[in-house]
Amino acid sequence: MADLTALRGRANGGYVAPRWFRLDNAATIYPAARTRTYACTFRMAFVMKDEVDADILRQAVDDIAPRFPSFFVQLRPGLFWYFLERVSDTRAVVEESEYPCHRVTLVETDKPAFRVIYYKRRLGIEMFHSIADGGAALLFLKTLVSRYLVLKGHVIPNSGDFIDIGEKPKRYEHKDVFPKLYKKDAPPLQKEESSYQYKVKTIPNYFQAVHGIIPVKDIKECCKPLGLTITEYFAAVLLYSIYLDNPENKKVIKLSVPMSLRPIFGFKTLRNFSLFTNIGFTPPKNGVSTFEEIVESIRGKIKEGASAEALLAPIKRNVGSAGNPAVRFLPNVIKRPLLKTAYHLVGQRKFACCMSNLGICSMPPEMSEHIDRIEVLLGGAPHETLACAIGGFGDTLTITFTGSSKKFDIPRNFFTFLTSSGIRVRVETSNKEACS
Repeated sequence: MADLTALRGRANGGYVAPRWFRLDNAATIYPAARTRTYACTFRMAFVMKDEVDADILRQAVDDIAPRFPSFFVQLRPGLFWYFLERVSDTRAVVEESEYPCHRVTLVETDKPAFRVIYYKRRLGIEMFHSIADGGAALLFLKTLVSRYLVLKGHVIPNSGDFIDIGEKPKRYEHKDVFPKLYKKDAPPLQKEESSYQYKVKTIPNYFQAVHGIIPVKDIKECCKPLGLTITEYFAAVLLYSIYLDNPENKKVIKLSVPMSLRPIFGFKTLRNFSLFTNIGFTPPKNGVSTFEEIVESIRGKIKEGASAEALLAPIKRNVGSAGNPAVRFLPNVIKRPLLKTAYHLVGQRKFACCMSNLGICSMPPEMSEHIDRIEVLLGGAPHETLACAIGGFGDTLTITFTGSSKKFDIPRNFFTFLTSSGIRVRVETSNKEACS
């Protein structure tokens, strides 16, 4: 356990990180959305070449804590809104024993709202989404792994792929950037049609993960003749896989694709800084849909949704709503159920499945040689019985489907299509039930 005063003194110079952080604009929904079955957590993990040393890992966590004051925090309830309070207890390391992405203890603890998990060769983090998004969490994880390897005696040069823990925290890392992008004259957000919902029977305290491990080279060879990006290609295959599961459906089928706003707007915040774009296709009233038709329906749509101009509309809505005095100063006891209802009954109905592509993870070769692959797992929302996440490392991509049902026909359709297209796929599957 590290003393908070010591942490502040060691890591902060002219800028002193505050003891409390307001939730950023994207984070405010998660305390309300969290339920007994939806933990609002996600996992990122590296599969190392060697088994993880737990004692060294604990020391690595202690060592990087001063550099990440906005991560070593716990959720606290206020009269009108939730906030994050810095905590001094850095004991976040646990050996994996429960199913992935299960609930992180909130409010009634002085430990941070994330856990560092290890099991055999796996080393990762599971984080409550109000702390950060996937881009910031990956930077945190890479910094942790780099420190872990240094403590094991390896020389790891900083190539800019992770944070230098010898530097002081920066003020801009802790900023909620969304209000800076608010434009009153931005166009209003267009009304969006609800999506077909993939529904199967779920099992309480059950979690299944199916990993498809594939060569990057194979995917690129399939994308090139179609003129698609890797994300577009996987989105088309996933939409087709959902369609094949129920070809009688004639309602629009949509995916929700999160996008990091850092490369678009140039900010380097370590808070949440991403938005979602929904893409999809409508099956014909007569006849059947083909993969080629789906490709044409979504071509360019992700790029279109990721333009700065297109993003200003949802930013205007989100920031404007949060800043409305009638909402901002509504007591939490009233506001929380209203936000929960809006999240589950409005936003979640706009897509059938979430598909997140983290991209190819970069790091210096001195670090890469100790890592086999990356895994990204999403904890699905209440209406979702399936979620998909993609992470790349070196020449390998890992596509992970997660869900709380034993019916996994869509992942089967997905990987069958890939293999029929000449893509080599190695499938690993696991299911875990909550430990009593």
